[in-house]
Order: sequence, then structure tokens, then C-alpha cells
Amino acid sequence: MDFNQIDKMLNKYFEGLSSIQEEQALKKYFASGNVTEAHKPYKALFDYYEQAQDVTNPLPVRLTNNRQDYKKYYAATAALLIGLGLFGLLRKSIHKPVNHLGTGQIQISNTNPEKKKEAAREIKKFARQVNDGFEKTGALSIFGSTTKKVFNLKKEKK
Repeated sequence: MDFNQIDKMLNKYFEGLSSIQEEQALKKYFASGNVTEAHKPYKALFDYYEQAQDVTNPLPVRLTNNRQDYKKYYAATAALLIGLGLFGLLRKSIHKPVNHLGTGQIQISNTNPEKKKEAAREIKKFARQVNDGFEKTGALSIFGSTTKKVFNLKKEKK
């Protein structure tokens, strides 16, 4: 082949404008032993392309099925919904009805008198603890008013 013709084909090849026939002619030229000194740097490139064509993947390609992942999510969602439903049902059945009479008295709907006395004792004990807690929170209001003085906090007008 002519030196100028090879140069033109190489220019077309690197610009991406060469045809398949021209690329095959370049491959044949570089595979032959008649490569000029000016074209020897390109010989390694075309030799690499020839070697790369023969390389195959020794391991088979495994495609994953994403549907299995969705099945796991569906199962987890169903289990969560069932668990929440059972929790709601059990929560309703755990609470015993307590009627508030509105006068500071509570009526317990258990017929066993010992259980009624025990429940009344527990309610009084709870009421004492709540009252003690309210008394202790009085110190918080004093704390709040002193911090306003220290940090010069102003109340927002509404």
C-alpha cells in the first residue's frame, strides 16, 4: 500500500470517519511485516485490538432476579402489618374498664372486694406520687423566672 493512502486512512480512523473496509485494510497492513518506520507507533495499537478480540470471560455471567428481593420486602411488610394488628387487638383486651365518676372517685368494675380494696390503695398511692411531683415542679417555675432575669429574656406579646 502507498504511504500517503495509509496516512489518510489512519487520519480517517482516528477521527471516526473510516469505513469497515478501510479498517480491515489497516488491520491487514499492520499485521503484515511491511510497516514503515513512521507507522510503527500505531502497530502496537492494532496488535492490541487483535489480541483483545480473542479474550473471553472465563466465568459465566449471572443475572440476578430482582423479583426475589421484592418478595422479601412484601413478606416483611405483611409481617409488620400483622404484628401491628395483633398489638392493637391485644392492647384493647389488656385494659380493664375503669369508670370515672367525675367527683374525684373512681369506680372499678371488679366484683372481688379484696381486689377493689387493693385497687383503691394503689390509686391513692399513685395520687400521692402525682401530688409530690407537682410540688417538686414548683421549683421549676422559680428556676424559670430567675433564668429570665439572668438572661434578660422578654416575653413575646401576642
